[in-house]
Amino acid sequence: MGVVDLHTHTTASDGKLTPTQLVQLAKKVGLVAVAITDHDTVEGIEEALQAGRRFGIEVVPGIELSTRYEDKDIHILGYFIDHRDREFRDALKRFQNIRLERAKRMVEKLKELGIEISIEDVLRFAKNAASIGRPHVAQAIVSRGYAHDIQDAFDKFIAHDRPAYVPKFKLNTLDGIEFIRRAGGVPVIAHPGLSTDPDFVEYLAKKRLISGIEVWHPEHTPEHIKIYYEIAERYRLIKTGGSDFHGTPDKPKLGESAVAYVSLAALKREKAILSTFVKPADFKSILNPTVFAIG
Repeated sequence: MGVVDLHTHTTASDGKLTPTQLVQLAKKVGLVAVAITDHDTVEGIEEALQAGRRFGIEVVPGIELSTRYEDKDIHILGYFIDHRDREFRDALKRFQNIRLERAKRMVEKLKELGIEISIEDVLRFAKNAASIGRPHVAQAIVSRGYAHDIQDAFDKFIAHDRPAYVPKFKLNTLDGIEFIRRAGGVPVIAHPGLSTDPDFVEYLAKKRLISGIEVWHPEHTPEHIKIYYEIAERYRLIKTGGSDFHGTPDKPKLGESAVAYVSLAALKREKAILSTFVKPADFKSILNPTVFAIG
């Protein structure tokens, strides 16, 4: 039935292509389905769904939540979330406001270093993005001639341990998983080989807190793939994969690490099962100050 890319980003967060452009590209490269998984926002999904109907591509509504567990940054993918739910969207606004405040603090630090950029510069590069991130700050730095390219801007100023870095408030991982479940979504841990260790993934699997593992990712080594494939097999979890596409030259191309349609079919079955157990969408009980971490 063809291949699917289950991890992509659009201009709704830090991607370079609009949702429509991304769906068009998916058609061009031969995908039969694509998941829109922007960082902490669902603003690109409606446009992508409309484009999917126009170009004959199945679009999966998703999200990638930024979370933290102890000293590790963990990303959780959520598939088939109810992106139209008002309470869910309102809750996401809190994440987006936190991102904006973080960008403002970075700009302040940069000015203290003699880097004359403004939050307006950052917002100009963010364009219509609901989630503002460090790549937008980096673009502003490059545009003013303080760095050669985005990676140079990160290395000099805004990477971890760099002088203008500002820690990010993140949802606790376990609460992030619950957040996705209450939005009717199927939680899958993203690129664990880049962010955590097998023991933590196995803990999540054993407790049935996640439904799947992103086994295939462009930056996973053969050893990563072997380890997380075996954990998924052991606990009968869904094995997913995707390009983590952003549309920039330094990032993977759309369709890299794509998987067979059987992975998407398994997510659909899991969605149907979880729908019979989903709790009422009380997001306020999750989004209280005690569940955020700094990282």
